[in-house]
Amino acid sequence: MPTFRDWAAAQTEEIQSVERQRTYLRNPLAPGPGICAVCRSTAGSGYTVCFPCGQHRHAAQGNLADAVAPVAYAIKRTQHAHSLAVYKATPPSAQAKRSLSSLAVMFIAFHWECLTGAVGGSFTHIVTVPSTRSRPGPHPLESMVAERVGLPTLRPIANPAYPAEDRGFRADRFLLPRVVPEGSRILLIDDTWTTGGRLQSLAFALKSSGAEAVAAVVLGRHVNPDYEPAKPLINRLRSAPWFDLDRCALEDGPPGW
Repeated sequence: MPTFRDWAAAQTEEIQSVERQRTYLRNPLAPGPGICAVCRSTAGSGYTVCFPCGQHRHAAQGNLADAVAPVAYAIKRTQHAHSLAVYKATPPSAQAKRSLSSLAVMFIAFHWECLTGAVGGSFTHIVTVPSTRSRPGPHPLESMVAERVGLPTLRPIANPAYPAEDRGFRADRFLLPRVVPEGSRILLIDDTWTTGGRLQSLAFALKSSGAEAVAAVVLGRHVNPDYEPAKPLINRLRSAPWFDLDRCALEDGPPGW
């Protein structure tokens, strides 16, 4: 029986779209000294996770996403970071939407078994981290990614009690319009990870409401090259090869928990 990857490998236009992005995309570095085991940002000497990921773990007592798979780094002032900004601008960039849609769907398809393995079985639902800025209508990632994957969708909403710019972990940052079916395995999609607070807040809410496991796919792990602790990571990426769709962050090591 054909697999999701078999289907993806036959999508010539989608594969070509990812190929065109390879020159400016960089795969996440493997976890280890200086690299956070969760988000693949910079970790302090002697620590396995970065400071924000450590805060999330403490605040949620580990009840977070079971696996986090950043697709690529979104380095400030580079094309990938630009695409992640303009695909949901007003008006949105149609080219950025097409590029990001192909990248996300092909990554999920190529690494479907890795992602489902991280949650212990087939996914039952897909969820997009909602906008916190009161954008009308469904999040653009729903049509770009979630609908193309074809799983039942859950639609949480942002708690208006928190300001839009709040990036901290909040147990009640997101509200679920209905109870998550007990034992659900969730594929959680987000565009950009800066601190990870919003994604992990939603993972906490999903698991607190009945989800058995959550695996998160993030299109871009934000990196600010002007931030002094990030410079060693940037230096390593300068000599890194172009993006390889066959590589998955989850295959480079444990998810960090």
